[in-house]
Amino acid sequence: MNYQSTELQHQLAARFVVGSMRGLARRRFQRLMMDIPKLRDEVAFWEEHLHELTDTIPIQQPSERVWQRIQSRLGWVQSKTETTSKWPWFFGAFASLLLIVNLVMLIPADPVIAPSIERVAVIQSSEARTLWLIEQREQRLEVAAVGAIERLPNEDYQLWMLPVDGTPPISLGLLPQQGDVILDLGTRIDLAQVAALAVSREPLGGSPEPVPTGPVLYTTDLIRM
Repeated sequence: MNYQSTELQHQLAARFVVGSMRGLARRRFQRLMMDIPKLRDEVAFWEEHLHELTDTIPIQQPSERVWQRIQSRLGWVQSKTETTSKWPWFFGAFASLLLIVNLVMLIPADPVIAPSIERVAVIQSSEARTLWLIEQREQRLEVAAVGAIERLPNEDYQLWMLPVDGTPPISLGLLPQQGDVILDLGTRIDLAQVAALAVSREPLGGSPEPVPTGPVLYTTDLIRM
């Protein structure tokens, strides 16, 4: 993987900052930051960028009607003759409620353990521009179109596995021309037997044959993390 690619550094740093990079991939990226100053700069850029976004969110104060509804639901609505004598109790109870809410929010939820990334691939153009990022988690490929991919309104990009034993290519699915997609491989594909990945240009919906019928545009390695 070409970690000197500016576009790849930008994308990986974004995933690191927003937290979508987990497990071994995250630890690997942290080690890379120690060796590649540009990665540290990209992480700092994204952290500052997201911080600026949060600063633009205006603070919203709840209206008096909202407070009245809260009091009503909690059974705190008092008669007019009782209100004056019960105000200290109300503030004390409300402060206790806020304290409980804050404590609950501070308690971390049980972490959802996502399958770790086992292999990654970066598909680049002949000019070394990153087009797709691929992450393998168990029997799924998570594919993100990250570059300036040429739009094919009447054709598709198709991803192929090139087996190590030299047998014909095996289709892994269609690549997105923008956005993300998850390719579920089921149990029919053994990615441990991949020699390389290839991308071909095919008719809309994919190759009508079990092998590529259009030109093979790109090839890349599937790297174990």
